[in-house]
Amino acid sequence: MKFELAAYEHGGNARDAKEGLRGEVGRFGSVIVEHNKVYRRAERGMDSVRLSGPSFPVAVFRGKRRNSQPSLAKAELTLDARPVGLRFNSRAVRKQDRALRISYDGREYVYSSDGMGKPNSLVRDGVRITLQLGDFIPSVGMCRNGEAVGPVDPVDLAIAIVLEEVDTDVLTLSGTALSSPFALMHRLSDTAE
Repeated sequence: MKFELAAYEHGGNARDAKEGLRGEVGRFGSVIVEHNKVYRRAERGMDSVRLSGPSFPVAVFRGKRRNSQPSLAKAELTLDARPVGLRFNSRAVRKQDRALRISYDGREYVYSSDGMGKPNSLVRDGVRITLQLGDFIPSVGMCRNGEAVGPVDPVDLAIAIVLEEVDTDVLTLSGTALSSPFALMHRLSDTAE
């Protein structure tokens, strides 16, 4: 199954503005994943992303804000308010050792990135979901092209899609090295008065 998620912005006043992705995911129907566009001081450096759709469990990812998105630092993920296990080794050198390990309801997943601008993959026994950058929409951002292989269900897709709006640069050595200076600039701009 192939699908596309379009870049999304929801206006309103600047404080309530949201951005993210939305689209139709085959027989599972519509999905939207979004996060606050503007830094919120009351969140104390944390940020969250929320995924919802009629056929999907509500997924909420929360982590330390980095590059204007939540990151894997201090990360928490819930599906329909049930906790999901997350672990990764940011000090590992090999890509497969840096991958994010996810456990939920007896399932074990491996989420990995091939590098900045390259596909991200979520894999479990018999299932593989790959998302990669698609077209650019001016003033909104990049779309994502997705492909799901195997007997996928809404839980698999919710996990893969919510992670598209999370800063996962630390899953690759090059991503960590290249994003660190920008993360510092975002941190300084987020906390400026």
